Amino acid sequence: MPFELIIVTPDGESYHEPVDTVVLPGSEGDFGVLTSHERFLTPLHAGSIEVQPQNGNRLSAAIGDGFADVRGDRVTVLVESCEFGPVAGGGVPVNSPARL
Repeated sequence: MPFELIIVTPDGESYHEPVDTVVLPGSEGDFGVLTSHERFLTPLHAGSIEVQPQNGNRLSAAIGDGFADVRGDRVTVLVESCEFGPVAGGGVPVNSPARL
C-alpha cells in the first residue's frame, strides 16, 4: 500500500504523489521510509533522494537542507530546494549538491 509523499520548497510544492518508498539524506545518514513507518521528525542534509512511485519508475532529485515529517500514511519534506533530474551511474542526480 503506497503512502503520500509531499515535497515543499519556498517556491511551493515540488512533488505530491503516492509512492511505495523514499530514501532521504538524514542528519545521521540516509534512511528509507515504507508504508506505516513509525512517526518521527528529522533534519535533512543537502543531497539526493530516491523515490519509488507507485507506477514503478524510480525518480531521483537533488534537495537542499530541510526537515522530514514521517507519519504512517504521509511523508512531508520541507527543503530549501528540490530539482528532479537525470541520474548519474551511481544513482545520484547529476545536479545534486552531493556530487559537487
